[in-house]
Amino acid sequence: MNSRRWVIFLSAVVLIMVAGFMTQMMYDASFRNQFNMLKTYFVVQVDFFAKSISAGYFQWDEMQNAIVNNDFDFIDEQIKDIKKNYPKIENIKIIESIPPETLYEISNDGMNMVIKFKILDNSAIKYVPNKVAIVEIPAQSFLSLVPNIPVKLSEDGKPFVYNLKYERLFRFSDLITPLFFFVTVVMIFLLILVSFERRRVNVEKKVSESLESQRKSLQAINEFTQAVLKNILQPSYQYMIEKAVEIVPGAQGGSVLIREGNYFMFSGCVGYDFEQLSKVKFRPDELVQGTQGEIREIEALGEFDKEAFRETENLDILTKYGRIDEIKSTLSIPVIVNNEIVAFLNLDNFETENAFTEDSKKVAAVFANQLGVLFERIALERELEQQKEQFQYLSTHDSLTGLPNRRLLEIEAEKLIALARRDGKKICCMFLDLKKFKIINDTQGHKAGDFFLRVIGERLKNIARKSDIVARIGGDEFVFVLYDCKDYVQFIDRALEEIEKDIYYGYEKFSVSGNFGVALFPDDGETLDELFAKADSAMYYAKKNDLKYWLASDLLDSDT
Repeated sequence: MNSRRWVIFLSAVVLIMVAGFMTQMMYDASFRNQFNMLKTYFVVQVDFFAKSISAGYFQWDEMQNAIVNNDFDFIDEQIKDIKKNYPKIENIKIIESIPPETLYEISNDGMNMVIKFKILDNSAIKYVPNKVAIVEIPAQSFLSLVPNIPVKLSEDGKPFVYNLKYERLFRFSDLITPLFFFVTVVMIFLLILVSFERRRVNVEKKVSESLESQRKSLQAINEFTQAVLKNILQPSYQYMIEKAVEIVPGAQGGSVLIREGNYFMFSGCVGYDFEQLSKVKFRPDELVQGTQGEIREIEALGEFDKEAFRETENLDILTKYGRIDEIKSTLSIPVIVNNEIVAFLNLDNFETENAFTEDSKKVAAVFANQLGVLFERIALERELEQQKEQFQYLSTHDSLTGLPNRRLLEIEAEKLIALARRDGKKICCMFLDLKKFKIINDTQGHKAGDFFLRVIGERLKNIARKSDIVARIGGDEFVFVLYDCKDYVQFIDRALEEIEKDIYYGYEKFSVSGNFGVALFPDDGETLDELFAKADSAMYYAKKNDLKYWLASDLLDSDT
């Protein structure tokens, strides 16, 4: 009897030891699988982070120019912007160093990931040869989105990736299953073993599917970012919503609402009639998703409070063409720029409620954050383009009167001379000097003088034909270049009639006049310099002798 008990006891011990050993092997195998997937996930996350930073900030003409020219204000502003959009970054700096061969180079410094960026232009071809951007971010932050990971990064331990090291975590919950096997019977042990295996396979499958889905989504977001940046000044909201529907799991249709003043308006959609939806606009208090700036999942969209709508026509369009009664679930993602909501991406599912998983929300959040960066970049590019256009305008126009300046006058006049030479036409070049203007400017002040010049400039602009050129070349001197001019005397009379009209300034009435000097092409000169010189001399002769005008052809050698 005792020997039988010993046999049973020893058999049970052996069976339990085998069960424990098998459990430990399964646990180790599960850890290896999770660990390998975790390494892949970490590499994908770091690479996506580096690509996003490079595409958003270091493949950009303006940043490259700022670094080359040591524009520290612009650089500091962009560094603050990067830290705002990527708050886990600990340090960003621009240093002198040899750039990496690729867009960036990833390494580590203890517990931090260190990414060295090549500083390129928009085409990603030209780069700064002696400077790089360094970004430091805690390595552990790339694992923060993965729940219940079985490892932690440490300074001492086993090799991980990028020369990092890790320690394996042993949690009490991991020991429950082995202990349970030591106090159960063989049948229960076998049943639990089968159940554990099924659960392990399902968990690994879900984790694998989740990681693969996130990898594909991050890759698609990066491709989307690159595509938009290549056409930065003409963003397509339709393209944005199409990519969002394609990228976010569970999305079958969707729309994008862009803020225009006090309203949100449809600017693109998938699965709906955009021509009809574009007629609808929302006040902020009419938005079912609210304006709290949070990602929100909405079920049964057609049952929202219809009394919030002020326009019955809007509700009819949304019901008929926006399919709000068919939508089972909506994921609304705000796009935020400078702490303000500038757009909403609304992703819809027509089949089931709770269609959007946590993975969907994570991908949507990354997509929205990337859109926010793009919107800021687009706004900055537009502002710089407007400044460039303004600079170009000021370089060719008089800032006071808005008339062409000498630079633009010479460019356009040369074109007219070439055209007249080809077609056998005459050109009349006239210099005008205002009479009595100096007295007004001296007695009333420069502010009054500027006012008079603006008024005279506008009057001269109104009497000129579209084919004519009228320019201010300085002080109170103006120049006309008239193509195919047949009666310059009549033009001068009309110009003086306009110039001599009363001008009211304050409580007083003033008037000015003018003296004209006239030179004709090709009679008085074949080149622009000759015409300008002779017209200028004729104008001074008319001014000296108080004449309305004088012809260059009537000047004597002693008059020039």
